[in-house]
Amino acid sequence: MAGEESLQVLEKRIADLELLVFGNSEKDADYPKCLESLLEIQNKITTSLSGKKKAAALYEKLPELKKYLDHAYVEELLLTEDARLESLLAEYDFLEKQCGLWQKLSENETNINSEHIQAVPKLVDKLQTLSLAQISQQDDISNLTEETRRLLNTYNTIITLFSKQFVMWDETLIQLELQAKQKKMAN
Repeated sequence: MAGEESLQVLEKRIADLELLVFGNSEKDADYPKCLESLLEIQNKITTSLSGKKKAAALYEKLPELKKYLDHAYVEELLLTEDARLESLLAEYDFLEKQCGLWQKLSENETNINSEHIQAVPKLVDKLQTLSLAQISQQDDISNLTEETRRLLNTYNTIITLFSKQFVMWDETLIQLELQAKQKKMAN
């Protein structure tokens, strides 16, 4: 019973893989079955390795190599139980901090999954449009500020020139009035 069930699971996984590889096209007409291709490749590998003792020995040792490359096996060889315990204790503060952060995240899960947060990707375009409008308005305000400064400088220059001219006219008028008084007194 368990053998039939595992065979059905394996066949379903292969069918899913064929669907991923071949898509919805007619795989029986256009493509060979995956299992047949894999069997053919396996036969070619076996045939090519039949006369080569070193390659065949290497091929037979692949499961052992896979075991040595497994992270858990390497860690088991390198670290004793005491060393693993010591490394866990050394990381205790970090793990405790991560646990606290995880608890905060769990507590705020309703807020994180709220419709307001879920709507953020939809509002990105609006935010970008508003940001561009704000940048444009800031540029316009900067240009307006510069134009206002220029006009105020021009106004101040003109007023300064008028003031100097009025002072010169006032001095000239005072001198002419004094000369006129002196002529009247001399007459």
